[in-house]
Amino acid sequence: MAVQNVKEIIRKLVAMQKIDEELFAFRREIREKPEELAGLKARVDTKKAYFHKLELAARDVELARKAKELDLKAKEQDILKFEGSLMSLKSNKEYQTRLFEIENMKADKSIIEDDVIKLMDEFEKSVKLVEAEKVIVAVEEAKYLAEKEKVDAAIRKLTEESGGLEARRREVMVAVEKTSLELYERIVENRDGVAIVPIVNHTCGGCFMHLPDQVINKIKMYDSLVRCEVCARFQYLEEDL
Repeated sequence: MAVQNVKEIIRKLVAMQKIDEELFAFRREIREKPEELAGLKARVDTKKAYFHKLELAARDVELARKAKELDLKAKEQDILKFEGSLMSLKSNKEYQTRLFEIENMKADKSIIEDDVIKLMDEFEKSVKLVEAEKVIVAVEEAKYLAEKEKVDAAIRKLTEESGGLEARRREVMVAVEKTSLELYERIVENRDGVAIVPIVNHTCGGCFMHLPDQVINKIKMYDSLVRCEVCARFQYLEEDL
């Protein structure tokens, strides 16, 4: 290659590099933006799971209360039945036995009534917990949706800006010699978006490896593109461009 040709290729690659640095930054942001939401989403999901757990607990208490009320009704019916049978008993012994049974049933009824009252109190507390948690879930979900809207808007903007950069990149690409371009593309993908770097004080701008004079002299000859022996990136001298 002629000196001018190599320098021109380097200039084009440097121009592409500046675009690619922006593109990789945009792509990284686009990739990371949803991750910013992950914490909020996990928090909302946790709150929803807890809310659902409270709902189930309240439902179970209500079902238990209704079951106890059925037991109470059945017990009351049994008491009425046994009380109604007293007049038909033939002996005093049977009468006393039946009275004893009725008293036991009334004692059981009293215990069930206490259980019903306890379950009613427990249900009332459960409902209050559910309602309080419902408000918390709504607040957390609103925060998440508001943040998601911001993130989605940011991603749309970044995507739009990336599209503009892609168009500029294509304009530069057509002017770069094919073999050099293909090699550049491989390096830029494998080296985090940085394929060509300047030499600063005898140091590679990519891996910061110190370079001997012969490497510097080879770059200055501009008869071929020079790559770092350590990081494989193209190297150039800014003062020569």
